[in-house]
Amino acid sequence: MKADLRMHLYPKLIAALLCLILAFPAHAAEPVFPGGGAVGLEPPGAMTVADSFSGFRDSAEGASILIAEFPPEAYAEIAPRFTAETLAARMSMKGPVEKLTLAGDIEALLATGVQTQQGVDYRKWVMIARGDDVTGMITVQIPESSGSYSDEQIRATLNSVRFQPRGSLEDEISRLPFTMTERAGFRAVRTLAGSGLILTDGPKDVVKDASQPLVIIASSLGANPGVGALTQDQRKELALNAMKALPVKDVQVGSIDAEEDGDVLIAGTGTDQEGREMSLRQIMRFGPSGHVRTVCMFTAEQDIAARCDRVGQSVALKAGAEDDGAGK
Repeated sequence: MKADLRMHLYPKLIAALLCLILAFPAHAAEPVFPGGGAVGLEPPGAMTVADSFSGFRDSAEGASILIAEFPPEAYAEIAPRFTAETLAARMSMKGPVEKLTLAGDIEALLATGVQTQQGVDYRKWVMIARGDDVTGMITVQIPESSGSYSDEQIRATLNSVRFQPRGSLEDEISRLPFTMTERAGFRAVRTLAGSGLILTDGPKDVVKDASQPLVIIASSLGANPGVGALTQDQRKELALNAMKALPVKDVQVGSIDAEEDGDVLIAGTGTDQEGREMSLRQIMRFGPSGHVRTVCMFTAEQDIAARCDRVGQSVALKAGAEDDGAGK
């Protein structure tokens, strides 16, 4: 969104994505573009294209590369926040953020460090790169215990990043790690980081004044607690924490309902950045090792609750997405 993402969501979405991605054969002759996306690279070692996210993985080593695509103008939004000070809140930095120039005069920023997730230490490389039509964010995650993948290998991989023209929005939607069989009259606007989707109802792609409702579908990346491992109360707690992390203020929960099949539906209210009261609705659905949630934000006058439920209840993780681990 030309800011397709500038719906007063950019700062918090960027922060959330940095949190997300910091939680995540010999070199090929040519870059590989996972799912036909706009960002590609030469995968190192035994890494192959992942099934459940945009990127590569080596299951035996627990290693992964996540590729996220954003609008071209996102680089200018992300770069000022892409600092050692900001990233230090998420990982132990190894030196300052580096400025790079990739082949084709591609401007890039690279951060390296170590992060602990669920008791496991990971070496991390996070790079943002500016293309003509897209901004790429590439995150590499290698367990410290792995003897594979040297720093030199990973840097060579990151230096191999290339761009190609983007496909259609429907092509991007088809590559998401979930299916959606009901759109309930909403219009798809943009995919998010290869794992999410924004929809709205109305002609505007940029919605700053709450004149159109907003629907966001987002899947977890990698292995997460599934319905089989969680009690009903634990499912509610996970869903509540996700609801409270939405980019709105003063979130108030009106009702919460946990279904036997694993769905958790929460209805509530919040206040947007301009002080307008917004209705909130979230449906979280669980699979054996992951979850996907549908979040709707709208004014009382718009009253899209029933349509939101139709979309949310039609969303399901793809089979491969429940087995593929890329970290969280």
